[in-house]
Amino acid sequence: MWLSEILDRHCQQRGDAPAVVEGDRSLTWLELRGAAHSIAAYLSEHGVRHGDRVAVYSRNRLEVIASYFALAHLGAPFVPVNHAMSPTEFADAAERMEIRHVMGEQRPVEKLGLAEDRTTVFDSEEFQKLLVAGRTPPPLAATMDDPLAVLLTSGTTGAPKGVLQTSGALRQMTLSWLAQARVDDSVRLLNLNSLSHGSITATLHYVAAGATLHVMREFQPRAVLRQITERGITHIWMVPQMLRFVMMAVGKDTKVPNTLREIMFGASPMSPELLRDARHAFGCGFRNIYGMTEAGGTFCTWLSDASTEKDGSIPLESSGRSVPGIRVEIHDEQNRPLPVGEIGEVCVLAAGRMSHYVGNAAETSRTIIDDWVRTGDLGWMDASGYIHLKDRKKDVIKRGGQNVFPAEIENAIAGFDGVADAAVIGVPDDVWGEVPLAFVVVEEGATFSSDALLVFLHGRLSSYKLPKEARTVSEIPRNPAGKILRRVLAEQVGPAL
Repeated sequence: MWLSEILDRHCQQRGDAPAVVEGDRSLTWLELRGAAHSIAAYLSEHGVRHGDRVAVYSRNRLEVIASYFALAHLGAPFVPVNHAMSPTEFADAAERMEIRHVMGEQRPVEKLGLAEDRTTVFDSEEFQKLLVAGRTPPPLAATMDDPLAVLLTSGTTGAPKGVLQTSGALRQMTLSWLAQARVDDSVRLLNLNSLSHGSITATLHYVAAGATLHVMREFQPRAVLRQITERGITHIWMVPQMLRFVMMAVGKDTKVPNTLREIMFGASPMSPELLRDARHAFGCGFRNIYGMTEAGGTFCTWLSDASTEKDGSIPLESSGRSVPGIRVEIHDEQNRPLPVGEIGEVCVLAAGRMSHYVGNAAETSRTIIDDWVRTGDLGWMDASGYIHLKDRKKDVIKRGGQNVFPAEIENAIAGFDGVADAAVIGVPDDVWGEVPLAFVVVEEGATFSSDALLVFLHGRLSSYKLPKEARTVSEIPRNPAGKILRRVLAEQVGPAL
């Protein structure tokens, strides 16, 4: 219902303005509503009913957005799936999420081997005609209390869980974000993050305000730069690793002509060096986004621009402070709030939080306690309300009774010349129980010495935080949200160490 209201408002007020742009293709608000209505009519005729969960299995493209609006009209919760998910992984998720129908691109959908009546392929001639068919949809079936989507978590520690979010919850989170970010219909947002996980909620915040959404099927740094310079992009959202690749394409000490107001980033910290170089290249504001799918999306942020840079009023190493309408505290194991400066678990109280994990009541009860979402992130709050993260609770390395936070070591490694990316995990040790092991991706053409890195870290980290070893690898495994897959690194190490 919330998405239908969004479309109706924009069609009423600015129907001929661009809503979604993908390369040379685009849909105005009137065209987007027409496409969504036609898709809803088609899906209804093919057996999709109110309450049926429908997977959308695709790269970022305008058909994805149109399909989300169509499914919302039917009251059929959409389940975004990353196009890189293997058929085996998809089969497991589909069974647990009780998927009734699959929409998406031809290649990933065909690999599933499903019956034809259970699939809808974007690339088919029949579907492409739907985008301009102008068909009348069935009556609006959704309410604010109905499930809108089942969003798969990032799965950094195991199989992804399904987060159920209602239309009403999304509306609450949208209003909170718009009060914070002051978004209007002059915004042109280039979202480089996948529309297949929790980032879709933040994307829909901007769509609700009338922003034009730009999407790309593939992340290509030079193509991103062309979009920025040629399409009048005002806001761009990516993970820091993407920005690092873009900066490699920009070149050292180069300034890029642009209309950017904000570069938004999240999922992992941005090094001071990368922030400095990107600020020089683009000259815009930078916004840190800290959120969690279970908490309803973004709940903390900071915006650093020319004015705040001069007075140093924002601690850039922090993850920001809470947005309007959302309460964030640091709690102990008994869910009691901790004083300023003490390390505990980041907990969130938000009207837009998830209802529950699909088919996982035990995990739901561990995550939501007295309406507070326990994020699993460890950190502390300063006197001004800024959250300073230490690490994921599950990732903390226990070395001889001392807590070692991988993110702290990774941030230190990032300051060493020649390092393009880094990750740290804990590995067994006969003496200390567990010790840090570092993995490093070396910049192309750079000279790198593991011994030199360890010497560099000696002056920056306490002795018990120093990695036992630094291994070079071709890449750090990350999920679509840009988060490090430490379990994959642990599997690569195996029992040999």
